[in-house]
Amino acid sequence: MDKKKKIKYIKIKEEQPKQRPSKKKRSRAAKNFGRAMTIVGTTFSSMLLILVIMVCIVATVVAVYVLDFADNSYDANLRDVEMKYTSFVYGYDENDDLVEIKRLAADENRVWVDYEDISQNIIDAVVAAEDKRFYTHKGVDWYRTAGAFFSNGDGGGGSTITQQLIKNITGDNERSWERKLREIFRALSLEEKYTKIDILESYLNRIWFGGMVYGVGAASQYYFGKDASELNIGEAAVLAGMIRNPGKMSPYFDLARSKQQQNYALRCMYEQGMITTQEYEDFRYNRIQVHFAKPVYGDDYGYIDERTLVDDSEDELVQEVQDDSYEAYKWNGDYEVSQDWYVDAAIDQVINDYADLKGITYTSAKNELYNGGYKIYINENMKLQKILEEKYLDPYTVLSKYDPSAPEKDLIQSAFVIMDYTGTVQAVVGGLGEKPGDGAFNRATQATRSPGSTMKPISTYSLAVQKNLITYSTLIPDARINIGTEDEPELWPKNYGDVIGDGTLRPAWYGVQHSLNTLAARIGRMNTPKAMYNQLTQMLGFTTLVESDIALSPLSLGALTNGAKLVEVAAAYQIFGNGGIYYRPMFYSKVEDSKGNVILEQDFYGTQAIDSDTAWVTNRMIYKVVNGDSGTGRLAQLPNVEVIGKTGTSNAGTDLLFMGLTPEYIGGLWIGYDDSREIGGSDGWRAVASVWKTVMQDIQDTSEVLKFVPDPSVVEKRYCTKTGLLATNKCSSTDIGYYRESNLPDFCTGDHEAIRDLIIASNPE
Repeated sequence: MDKKKKIKYIKIKEEQPKQRPSKKKRSRAAKNFGRAMTIVGTTFSSMLLILVIMVCIVATVVAVYVLDFADNSYDANLRDVEMKYTSFVYGYDENDDLVEIKRLAADENRVWVDYEDISQNIIDAVVAAEDKRFYTHKGVDWYRTAGAFFSNGDGGGGSTITQQLIKNITGDNERSWERKLREIFRALSLEEKYTKIDILESYLNRIWFGGMVYGVGAASQYYFGKDASELNIGEAAVLAGMIRNPGKMSPYFDLARSKQQQNYALRCMYEQGMITTQEYEDFRYNRIQVHFAKPVYGDDYGYIDERTLVDDSEDELVQEVQDDSYEAYKWNGDYEVSQDWYVDAAIDQVINDYADLKGITYTSAKNELYNGGYKIYINENMKLQKILEEKYLDPYTVLSKYDPSAPEKDLIQSAFVIMDYTGTVQAVVGGLGEKPGDGAFNRATQATRSPGSTMKPISTYSLAVQKNLITYSTLIPDARINIGTEDEPELWPKNYGDVIGDGTLRPAWYGVQHSLNTLAARIGRMNTPKAMYNQLTQMLGFTTLVESDIALSPLSLGALTNGAKLVEVAAAYQIFGNGGIYYRPMFYSKVEDSKGNVILEQDFYGTQAIDSDTAWVTNRMIYKVVNGDSGTGRLAQLPNVEVIGKTGTSNAGTDLLFMGLTPEYIGGLWIGYDDSREIGGSDGWRAVASVWKTVMQDIQDTSEVLKFVPDPSVVEKRYCTKTGLLATNKCSSTDIGYYRESNLPDFCTGDHEAIRDLIIASNPE
């Protein structure tokens, strides 16, 4: 057997990799540096990436912000944006020319002026001084914006006229880049929607010119007393120069600085070719002088204002003398009077009517009217108003004597109102003596006092004639009635002076002439209190009556719970001179809003309160008050002119009234104390009819004969004075009576005693 061959394994030595040859070994510092650079590189890369991400985020936010402005562009209607505009009160002067009487402004005096009515001089001056590239930029002047940024605020600002208008409209005055960005985009948007003329018109009507003055319309009047269409180059430069700081650059505040600013505006106009060298130098060097509506102090405009050359010591001396020589009816208070009694009353009526129209409070209505640019046309007869005010400045118009040192509370007062037969109030005074300021309490339109017996014709007699309950000559017992019970009778009323009626039969007209309470009470009972109340409140415009007045005493005798206004009593009397038509007493004819729409207007249709024949029958009754032998108003007679009317004295003796009528006017007079104390016989008052005549003889033209026109449907017939029936040949005593055709009395049979007994029997207590 073969032997196995032994295999021998040979171990091979592992060979090590060859090392690169190097001149020297790396140092430990080099290794550390490499590690540091690696870290720095990684950090820088990370920060750069973060910065890129942040920039992208900011850019996205800004882009969204900008796109939001672009997508939601500023939407402003330049004509409808709410502003406060001055309202105007107009009237007609003695030549029947329309004139401005008063301007009403609350916080801002602003008058809108259409672009075509604005002087080109002020347009050029404002553009030159405020925004010389206005006509070429698109809302933002990028040159000025950049200049303002790099000048660090010393460049005068970069806002264009469009941007200033945006700020004015929005009131956005925040000092931030966000506000500026909003303003820029809004300006760009506004210029896309409106023309340059639209923007200029709105800007010129909104810009502030100091104090309460806004817009070139009000500024032209305030500084120069003229319309914006009349401004010359120098005046326009004054206004344009003060826009940047009206409070300190106004000629009324600092004349020297005003002149500097005028020169600045003139230079801007000259450099931009808007004025000639001659015009520039004429106004710069005061060769053409600028004169102001109010006094200015200094000579910077080339002259000394003569209005400033007043000796103050003389004024103080005069004031001291006035203070030391006080007389009653002169109110020496700290106030100014810029409007007469009529304007007070007209404005008050407009405010009340506007409040009713809008369903808002008096205060809210006043605020809207004073800020809304309204035009109020009032009915004032300036000639008559002047006469009436002059009459009432003199206390002796009403009084025969008074204490010149008496305090206000001890002075008898008076009021007077004059209107025609369409309800148009012609003139009014609300107090005796000097008018104590604007908006003073008006006793003719605001005081509520007892009308006394002036109530009888309007509430009682005319209504009974209208209802055919009585005629002109109906006989009625002069006797009291029982307002108590059968078991406990209470006889009422007494006549004036506590005279108890004796039961004598008196014709209805006699009851009016002598103001008999007994006859009025009996006729009032025929009418019923409810019917009289309805007549006064629904047909004759009384606004002060309350339910407690639905009784005989208030309605027949005038003892009203709250009293009545003099102007409302006078207005009720117009029915006796115009055929029975009642017109509301009006101090204004119409009111227009800022767009020319008529929102309030006088009603000339009126209400047929009583029939025309009833009106004439009652007219003839109150004729007897003035023209009868023993009428209470006979002192009111005027030469050539027929006068009718009715006196009135309150039961408590606190009020004296007279309602006097001529064919042209109704004149209502009141005399009394403000605190409603009783008027004594020694208090110096003159007879009311006499006072009325003193006033009206200068109001009413008496140069020609003037009489009331009879109603053609009224029949004039003789009546028997013993029975009140139509007279026959059996009646020995007759008189003329006035009758409605629908209610003629029967003919008298001549059996006078029997007829009189029948009348008495049909008129129980």
